[in-house]
Amino acid sequence: MTFSPVFSAVIAVTFLGSLLCRADVVGAASSGGGTAAVSAAAPAPVDRAQAIAMALDAHPRLRSAEAASRAAVGRLQQSAARPNPEIEAEVEDVDLGGDGFAASTATLRAAQVVELGGKRAARRQAAALDLDLARRDTDRARVELVAEVKDRFREVLVARERTRTAVLSRDLAATVRDTVAERVRSGKVSPVALIKADVELAGRRVEVQRAERSLAAAAAALRALWGEPPVDAGTLEVIGDLREIPAVPDLEALMALLPRHPAWARGESEEGLARAQVAVERAAAVPDVTLSAGLAHSREDRAEAIEVAVSFPLPLFDRNRGAIAAAIAEVDRARADQAATRLALRSDLVSQWHEYQAAAAEARAVRDEILPGARKAFDTAAEAYRSGRLEYLDVLDAQQTLADAERHGIEALDAVHRSIGALERLVGGNLIQD
Repeated sequence: MTFSPVFSAVIAVTFLGSLLCRADVVGAASSGGGTAAVSAAAPAPVDRAQAIAMALDAHPRLRSAEAASRAAVGRLQQSAARPNPEIEAEVEDVDLGGDGFAASTATLRAAQVVELGGKRAARRQAAALDLDLARRDTDRARVELVAEVKDRFREVLVARERTRTAVLSRDLAATVRDTVAERVRSGKVSPVALIKADVELAGRRVEVQRAERSLAAAAAALRALWGEPPVDAGTLEVIGDLREIPAVPDLEALMALLPRHPAWARGESEEGLARAQVAVERAAAVPDVTLSAGLAHSREDRAEAIEVAVSFPLPLFDRNRGAIAAAIAEVDRARADQAATRLALRSDLVSQWHEYQAAAAEARAVRDEILPGARKAFDTAAEAYRSGRLEYLDVLDAQQTLADAERHGIEALDAVHRSIGALERLVGGNLIQD
């Protein structure tokens, strides 16, 4: 028996579709066969607040910043130390050829450097501001880590939503394919329509597999932030709703929150440290005095004498002018950097706020207008096709429109939550309740 080329193609594609279906069933069965074991060992669902807490507890980036703060504490402690005293022992008039030490004179001296010009106070002030900077850097590391957790958590929600949409599109394609197969068996449409339906279904299955892999990768990236290996094959269930469109404060209220950003206050500390360094360099230009006292003992005549001395360098050639000028320039640099940082923060805040407004308006339009229209168009086209009033291409077009609308909605929601995350990073705190 011979078959036409078209009919042979229909048989081949149908057989391929059945194999794909069987592979899906076998995969589901293999995973479902271990349901009891997996569910017993499956981790509890994680919400955003829990993910942040676990990352703050485990990520080495924050431990590094905290260690830097402890190092600054040590430098502050050391800055308060005074110079150590010196002790000197001297023996002179030793006769190497005769009496040896009989006619020698032994002297024991103690010397102490007395710092002048406020060196110690200036050092302590600079070290205290250095500690303040280290603590602000720790705060910034914490803010950045929290923002990264929020970003990766959002990526998991987006990947989960894309997977859900891909599964719905695959199921719709399977329903349409069954309808086409029924009409082909009844002789109402050409077998070519079934080939197209099978190809469309196979493409939707590929999309589901791609979405599932993306979801697994996003979950692994999130788990890595609290110390789990990225290659861990375990599942991760997160609690959150990407389809929610939270409201954020108005622009004026957000501007009032900008000083909470660590970089905003860090500029003040940097300028203060630069000013303290000017004081350190000016104090360094003042010579220190060395006081010394000693006791000399002569073995020859048993005489003893007390020695007292004062010494200090003469500031004739080096008055530390270059270092003072450099420190003053650093004050100007710190002040300019502070102004630039604050200007950039304000600019970023305005930009991200407008991006949020645009994304939220787009997401609402997709949710309230585009998606309902696309669903209605698909349902109408599918019903008309079943009754023979439309061609398959019209149904396929309506199905593609619905899939595009679903993807459009996810991208808009992703933009909404991404801009909220950027705003939260700028104000250094939460804008929505976890």
